[in-house]
Amino acid sequence: MLRSIIRPSTCVRCLINRIQYNSTNKSKSETDPSAVFIRKDVQDLLTNITGFDLSRIFRQRTNKSLDRIVYKYLTDKQLKEEQDKTIERGQAKLQMPPILSEAKENVEVLEKDEMLSGFSSSKHLFIDISLGIPIRNRLIVARDVDGTLRTATLDEKRRMRQIYFPISGRELVMPKMFEEEYLEKILERGDYEFILDRACTQFEPDDEEYIRVTHRIYEHIDQTNSYNLLRSTRHFGPMAFYYVWFKKIDRLMNDMISRNLINDATALLQLYAIMHPDSKVATYDFHDTDPHRLIETYIIHEARIPDLLNETFRQHIRKTQAAVANR
Repeated sequence: MLRSIIRPSTCVRCLINRIQYNSTNKSKSETDPSAVFIRKDVQDLLTNITGFDLSRIFRQRTNKSLDRIVYKYLTDKQLKEEQDKTIERGQAKLQMPPILSEAKENVEVLEKDEMLSGFSSSKHLFIDISLGIPIRNRLIVARDVDGTLRTATLDEKRRMRQIYFPISGRELVMPKMFEEEYLEKILERGDYEFILDRACTQFEPDDEEYIRVTHRIYEHIDQTNSYNLLRSTRHFGPMAFYYVWFKKIDRLMNDMISRNLINDATALLQLYAIMHPDSKVATYDFHDTDPHRLIETYIIHEARIPDLLNETFRQHIRKTQAAVANR
């Protein structure tokens, strides 16, 4: 009976092949940020500016489930092995969440069978639960009460995936913390890492709500100069990518210069050159030019807030010259 409800005149496998063909042959936007984000040079630069402070990476964030401290006597070789394992675990914790373009609603009508009109007072949703299929690639279709067979909407897909393949910590209904009113209260407390972690659990990276929430968080961090709260976390890279993608790097660069993170500021300019090949920054010689000269050139020709950067940069130069003179 269920097979007839799905499609009485065509085999299910043909239906799956048709939908998969249509989905894989859609043209990819030239401005898709995911294509840039996954580039190895971009990933390397984002990783470098994220920082690697083990004390921050492994800090205890809650008082729940505290493990008992264990002391061990180790040889130098065993100590080195434990240190290497700790570094590996730290690198795993800094794995950045992916950046994707917003998923667009694309409902395709597959068939309209008037003989099934009124068959049920409710629409029927179907999901392929075969083994070995990635969750995002599973076929999900709906049969409406008027007999129309169509692909599922984004919301229907989200709910069906969570019902049949639940993800721990994800709720069917969006928690109130992500609503504007409550989100702003969390941001005012500076709980950026907490809300970003919750967003990664609750939403898919191409969900419009995920994009809305993360972008609002990044904007609040930029307005309050709170970048350091995300250093040595998995969210610093995507945040920096957001600023570079939308040409809003001035305040972040100002923070890097004030903290004497000149290599990070240079890496930020390299990211800018990659994402905006038509800009003047793309013509910079990053291999043979002094980093200070690169930053100064950017301030003169590309900066949106040159006065802010100029003052911080001059202070940095004075401190550097004083340090050299005192040696």
